[in-house]
Amino acid sequence: MEENQKIMCPSSRAKEGSEILGIRQDDGTIAILPQPLPIDKDVLVNLQQSPVPAEQRFRFTNKCIESGCKQWNGKACGVADRVVEFLGDIPQSSTLPTCAIRPQCRWFLQSGSDACKICPYVLTEITEEEVKNYQAAMV
Repeated sequence: MEENQKIMCPSSRAKEGSEILGIRQDDGTIAILPQPLPIDKDVLVNLQQSPVPAEQRFRFTNKCIESGCKQWNGKACGVADRVVEFLGDIPQSSTLPTCAIRPQCRWFLQSGSDACKICPYVLTEITEEEVKNYQAAMV
């Protein structure tokens, strides 16, 4: 990767400078957009008007801030390490989802195609009810 290319976090927060990477579907998965959509002040205000946090409705991407993030474990993204552990829990596909940030994606650079396979199933923020439902389904 060229030095001037930034590594992107595929599970950032909704904030100015972020981009919408995907949209949550009715089944809870994320439909990754062909190209991320930039967020400006007006879009951010619109996103914040809903009582449901934007991170429960969309996935956002922004520059990976490494040690500035609580998920950074000192040498890598802890989220990328954890999410690939759940590959056996999702339907397997022989093709990777289309993704415009893959060449710069922190998860892909760290965990390869396994991160891409699980990516549409990862929500940045979920409710306690969703956690309970997932735990019940795993029993």
